[in-house]
Amino acid sequence: DISVISNLTTIDCLILALSGVIGITIADVLFLISLNILGTSRSSIINTIYSPMVIVLAYFILGETLTFIHFMGGGLILGSILYLSLNPDGEKINDLNKGLIIGIIAYSLMALGIIMVKPILNKCADSVESQLWIILFRLVPGTLLSYITMSIMHNKKEIVTQLSNKKVWPIILLGSFLGTYVGFAMWVIGMAKTSASVASILNQTSTIFIAFFGWLILKETFSKKMMLCFLIAVVGAFIIIINPN
Repeated sequence: DISVISNLTTIDCLILALSGVIGITIADVLFLISLNILGTSRSSIINTIYSPMVIVLAYFILGETLTFIHFMGGGLILGSILYLSLNPDGEKINDLNKGLIIGIIAYSLMALGIIMVKPILNKCADSVESQLWIILFRLVPGTLLSYITMSIMHNKKEIVTQLSNKKVWPIILLGSFLGTYVGFAMWVIGMAKTSASVASILNQTSTIFIAFFGWLILKETFSKKMMLCFLIAVVGAFIIIINPN
């Protein structure tokens, strides 16, 4: 619906661009740093903080409801992360606490980025075409700035060397398309159809899939303590799921 897009103000467009920079450029760079330190299994535990952050930010920024049950669920999630941090496994992980803190900041910025665009999405809740346009508009500046940021952070020869391996191209392209565009498009469309809090809670199922695919594809293992942290975090997310309002 072109009429919906034409009604977007300059401020709306600036907010979309800024949201992309915060939620894609900055958050993704921090997430990748954290992922390299922690691995996918521990990252799946950190991922559980995303829903509570969206709920808290939606409460302060959008005026959505926040109840005691939200605090209880969020407390379980934060507690599992704290336990993971204070009681490291026998396996030595360099900069474990640094990875946890960076991961928490990354998911918090992702939450902020999506909360920023929720009022704009409300304007086109009945138009999937407009929602896809908004996704693309937000994605372009965020992605372009990500490339610039990564080129500054890494040695150019190293980047060229990595990209010269054409075997990784199909994986990079498929992962970028499915994860960055298709997955995010479904997430934003869901956000437009319901409250930010409920949509973020449904998105929390990604935690289970991260852990599963980390085990299936990367052959990562869960220690007993990691499994306990994971289960506590999932219970916290589930408590919020069954009490969205």
